[in-house]
Amino acid sequence: MFEEILSRIRPRIVESELPDNWWGVYDLSTNTVYLRPRLAPIQRNSTLHHEIAHAVLKHSGHHPRQERAAEELAASWLICPNQFSVASKIYGTATSLAAELEVLPRDIHAYMRLLQRTQKQETQSWSPE
Repeated sequence: MFEEILSRIRPRIVESELPDNWWGVYDLSTNTVYLRPRLAPIQRNSTLHHEIAHAVLKHSGHHPRQERAAEELAASWLICPNQFSVASKIYGTATSLAAELEVLPRDIHAYMRLLQRTQKQETQSWSPE
């Protein structure tokens, strides 16, 4: 799915030193993702997914709501629901779960927020017959 999105939106991906220790930035006006050089593979993959989520969501600027939305969309691409379900029964912390799933702990937290919101919406929309 992620590869399909990349081929559809075709962002330019550039490695560049970034301010404030940022790992990545998306520039909507030029459809460019900037990634900090020398990120570890898991950091680079997570950051690329996060910045592409900004692209898909057409975010411009930096706002906490936009960051949460990008984190959750990226996590939904990075984490397979079945693998998460199995691994979450074995591993007790976000850090150990992230290591098992080869994502960052922030991706685990975002995925869990997404699951909680989805479950809450399903509960609210359910009505007894």
